[in-house]
Amino acid sequence: MEPWTIRGRSALITGGNAGIGRATATELARRGADVTIGVRDRGRGEAAVAAIEEETGRSVGILDIDLASIDSVRTAAERFAADHPRLDVLLLNAGVFYGRHRTTVDGFEATIGINHLGHFLLAGLLFPRLLAAGAARVITVASSAHHRPRTFDVDELPDWRGRYRGMDAYARSKLANVLFATELARRTAGTRVSSYSLHPGMVSTRIAQDGDTVLVGLLWKLGRFRFLGPTDGAATSVMLATAPDIEDRSGRYFSEGREARPSRLAQDPQIARRLWRRSEEIVGLRFRPDR
Repeated sequence: MEPWTIRGRSALITGGNAGIGRATATELARRGADVTIGVRDRGRGEAAVAAIEEETGRSVGILDIDLASIDSVRTAAERFAADHPRLDVLLLNAGVFYGRHRTTVDGFEATIGINHLGHFLLAGLLFPRLLAAGAARVITVASSAHHRPRTFDVDELPDWRGRYRGMDAYARSKLANVLFATELARRTAGTRVSSYSLHPGMVSTRIAQDGDTVLVGLLWKLGRFRFLGPTDGAATSVMLATAPDIEDRSGRYFSEGREARPSRLAQDPQIARRLWRRSEEIVGLRFRPDR
């Protein structure tokens, strides 16, 4: 078995045009990976590609994808699969924070729809390409906010019951991220596909400023002096994409470069399995058989 190296490997990064995603894409390209960034805004995506290529001297691909739309995710997966016979690293990085209740084009509560369900569908559609890679990694950018929920009613998804609170919705979506990564690791045991989740640290990005709440965006911006920059925030994603000999840590959660303990709910295998089955029902995809 050849030792893991990122050089020459195919990497797809959602939300790769800004913040942590762009910093991760830049570093992986610098290290010799064949990087594609998934973007919702084509103009911003093209600008990011040009900047990354100028900085690294390597060609970078671009994939149009709106994680708020099942049709868009399916189309994006088909286009990527048509151009790439294998996928070595799938980095589920894109994320949103909305202070007011919003829905996706498919009628899902938008935070869980984009942060979890869109990524779940993308990973499922591209899973054959991950298997074809021989050795592959799925890396999910979560958050320490996943510790916030005290309960998680999987049957409630994809809607929101009761009074909507932006931070609660965001925290629930990040808990779903960690549960997904853990359950994916369980279901891929015996293959060479491994799965990890991570908290990047408190990072200065546009995640709240691109939402629809002026106050939250302002507070986020004012707090920047206490936050990491995107390059430092990308360090854990880069480590998980490049480090050799971490396959035996598949399913683990990392925080700022080190393995960390996830929340009690995130370690509940029954919740993880129920979330998986419910996610399959919602997006209309049988990802992996029950094991």
